Amino acid sequence: MKSFALNAATLAFFSSSLVPASAAVLKNNGTTCVTSTPTSGTITAAPTPTATEPCVVARDAFLSQTSASPGVVPTMAASQAYECLKSVPVHKEPAIRLLDEMKPFLEWQSDQAFLKNPPSDYPYPPADIFGDLETIRSNLEAGKYSGELEWQEDLFKSISGKPHNGHLAYHPDLLTVPFEWVRPWKLVSVSEDGNSSPVIKVLEDAVSPGEKSSHIVKINGVDAATFIEGRVTESSNTQDPDAGYNTMFFSQANKAGLQANGYFEGGGRERRFFYPGNATSLTFANGTTIEKPNIAKFHYGPYDWNNVMDAETMHKEFCRGAYDTGSTRAAARTVKSLRRSAAPNRIHSYPQPPVSLVARQDDGEVNKIDGYPEPVLITDDQVVSGYFIDEPGFEDVAVLVMLSFSSDFVSFQSAVQEFFAKAVEAGKTKLIVDVQANGGGTILQGYDTFRQIFPDIVQDGPSRWRSSSSFNAISQTFSPLCANFTPKVDYQELDNPCTSVNNWRNDLNDTNGRFTSYDDKFGPVAASGDSYTNYMEWDPANPVLTQQAFGTDITGYRSRRNFTRPFGGPENIVLLYDGYCASTCTIFSQFMKHGAGVKSISMGGRPKEGLIQGVGGVKGAQVYPFRQMGVLAELARSYTQDPTLVKELQRLDDTYVSGRSPYQLPVVNVRDAVLPDALESGVPTQFVKELADCRLYWTEPMIQNTGEIWKAAAEAAFKGGRCAAGGIVQPAKKPQIAASRLNGYRRHPLPVRGKKVLSPDSPIMQHLRVQVSD
Repeated sequence: MKSFALNAATLAFFSSSLVPASAAVLKNNGTTCVTSTPTSGTITAAPTPTATEPCVVARDAFLSQTSASPGVVPTMAASQAYECLKSVPVHKEPAIRLLDEMKPFLEWQSDQAFLKNPPSDYPYPPADIFGDLETIRSNLEAGKYSGELEWQEDLFKSISGKPHNGHLAYHPDLLTVPFEWVRPWKLVSVSEDGNSSPVIKVLEDAVSPGEKSSHIVKINGVDAATFIEGRVTESSNTQDPDAGYNTMFFSQANKAGLQANGYFEGGGRERRFFYPGNATSLTFANGTTIEKPNIAKFHYGPYDWNNVMDAETMHKEFCRGAYDTGSTRAAARTVKSLRRSAAPNRIHSYPQPPVSLVARQDDGEVNKIDGYPEPVLITDDQVVSGYFIDEPGFEDVAVLVMLSFSSDFVSFQSAVQEFFAKAVEAGKTKLIVDVQANGGGTILQGYDTFRQIFPDIVQDGPSRWRSSSSFNAISQTFSPLCANFTPKVDYQELDNPCTSVNNWRNDLNDTNGRFTSYDDKFGPVAASGDSYTNYMEWDPANPVLTQQAFGTDITGYRSRRNFTRPFGGPENIVLLYDGYCASTCTIFSQFMKHGAGVKSISMGGRPKEGLIQGVGGVKGAQVYPFRQMGVLAELARSYTQDPTLVKELQRLDDTYVSGRSPYQLPVVNVRDAVLPDALESGVPTQFVKELADCRLYWTEPMIQNTGEIWKAAAEAAFKGGRCAAGGIVQPAKKPQIAASRLNGYRRHPLPVRGKKVLSPDSPIMQHLRVQVSD
């Protein structure tokens, strides 16, 4: 979630203090009494208008604040905003239409059979997507919902919550567009001594000097850890509870990579759209209690509160997609995420949301990530950075930080290559690969980074697609077109259909060979009560997917062959996780762990003993927006007159369904990753539990300085240091490939960008992205 500017009252509310929160409230005879100087100040809500219509109250609050403070995001009491949303009546017919038109897209969800019947060690209950949709539809038909918000909450829980899949999300309009809930607390999970079970503290208390602060024992009267776990269970986009637990708290990586102070305060599926009540109370171990009101932030976007006169006009303004039935597909494709949209001129001075990971090189300012040491090298967008731990005992350690795999490809590739060269030249022989808060990005960036570390190991990443009727219709249309197609860098008319998965000649089989026929690739193959394609692999040598798409080749292929290992064998490298690793990050991790044998460390987790997973985010191998499927279907229709195929392709018209999810484009996971040794069972990696080798707890110094995490990781990985659970044992024998600048490491020229690259919104570029969705 991106950070948002707050109005003056809210800024005061979130301001820090050196007074511990745990000492800010006295509890006397069961009565909670707030002192005059609570830790985070107080919040003063906007004056309550005299109007009684809940959405008119919201409108007036918005207009009065934007008029008084242009450029500042307006807020109001959470309870008042909730009353507005609850007052909007159900619009049954457009709701039922939405449910019906979602189904062809959800049919592409690759792991739905496993969601309905997960393995016994899967941590969450089964999720029946289509069964839930039918229940919601029946309830709408029977008039069981009290308002529009109620059925949209059910829809969000069914699609975005229960599956715990960061590649599966739908954001209904009324639920997600007008407001976002914010709690008045930033929390951290820390161990007091690095060995004892972690406790929960208020961030300001944990980083304040002076006396030791008390930890939180209850939130809203419920055991604190249990309360946090409940929010994660309800709607986290991670498949692992420990990973979801970590996202609820502040860390420097979460702030830098996810642009969030922890999802307990606000953001993510865990907190953003579920009403948190009017206030949040914290009870501390020393017996004190403090309670503060929650707030609702008004969202960005092309909406005009002047049009809101009552609950009905509230629906008309914020559920525009329900009325724009005549919109063309092309118009629908211009819908942008509200988190990225600029301030519309017709609304009173809406500020633009901050851009995530912007360049900070202007006026000679040092490009440095807050909470991280001074980098040896960093990209302008701060996605990739490199560090040396120049302290006694750590002189041989380098750290590569990748906050995502979503960056300009050539800049990303160059930064990794240049940092490795600098590290080798400086005599660094050990490498920490820090992928905390990494939500994925471009698939082949994960491939390239692995091959820069282990250029001599050919990655093994088998995957498959669900054999849905519309997927097959596109494949049956594209494949005959491509009999004489040869991929090349120069643009060709058939690039889009013929470099898609739906051309049987494209991609490699699971032995890195070529498919021999349509049936050889697409089957279908029956498994676990569902139908799939055969296993396939990406083709990193395809120039359309590399040179034409990004302006460079993938390391290990074409012009970037003959690289050498910069750090030798896997014993010299460790992966550092906080559980959030998702999408492309999981693909990269699979190569590192299963392909090369690299060990891993995972931070934090729930206050329970034992090892936890490092890769806790979605392990799906590819995500498609509904719009991508619509684009492919429209393209296929331009190449066929077959009435059966045309009828099937027409089902993939995303105009209405995408129009009713304007906050963020709806997405599905279209490709399962399967471990190389699990091809026979076919269980997707999403449902395979893989524990990290070592577990470490965050401590208070680590919250302030990420460098402290790296030192603890280096101790555990390379010096036999103790882990809170598990451990990493160094090999007894001398490794065959040592890390040394005298070991033949060659500095290669940095990549030179090709003259032309594909547009970011082209079908091919969409096909190459795997980014987690909140």
